[in-house]
Amino acid sequence: MSRAELRPFGVATAHTAAVIRAVPEADLRLWDLRPLPHLKSLREQLAHLALVRESTLCTLTGRDPANLRTLFESGPWSGRGGGTNELLKAWDDHTRRCQFMLADLRTRDLAEPFQTGFGNVATPENYLRLMLLEETHHRAQMIFMLRLFQLEAPDFPGRAWAELNL
Repeated sequence: MSRAELRPFGVATAHTAAVIRAVPEADLRLWDLRPLPHLKSLREQLAHLALVRESTLCTLTGRDPANLRTLFESGPWSGRGGGTNELLKAWDDHTRRCQFMLADLRTRDLAEPFQTGFGNVATPENYLRLMLLEETHHRAQMIFMLRLFQLEAPDFPGRAWAELNL
């Protein structure tokens, strides 16, 4: 993948980081509140979207995603590591791992079909699109919850997406 092709992931990553920063460090309880019983908490939404990003990239780069569940069920992802500042650090660590794997994809043919672990045939290109859609979905859930908590959500980076022709 070229540097230009990686830009959508950078924009998505930055927008998710802005959503994390919208939660005040002083009110740690907001990370684990469920305003409705069937909704995931902010922390659960964030951990899920990070797990999906990282497991998708592990799959596409031939790495074993088996240890990821343990990683995302501990530390700040699980609520045993603090709040906004710790989650921002965990997000940055996660982002570095993802960037490393995305860089590895630059040498691969993204249009070459492969068989997924579920037996479906897909292309890496489509998997990456699905990863972005999944992240957008969970980030939108987080933004919805910020508004329920009467917090100001970050602006949608629509202009940045438009400039990338997405």
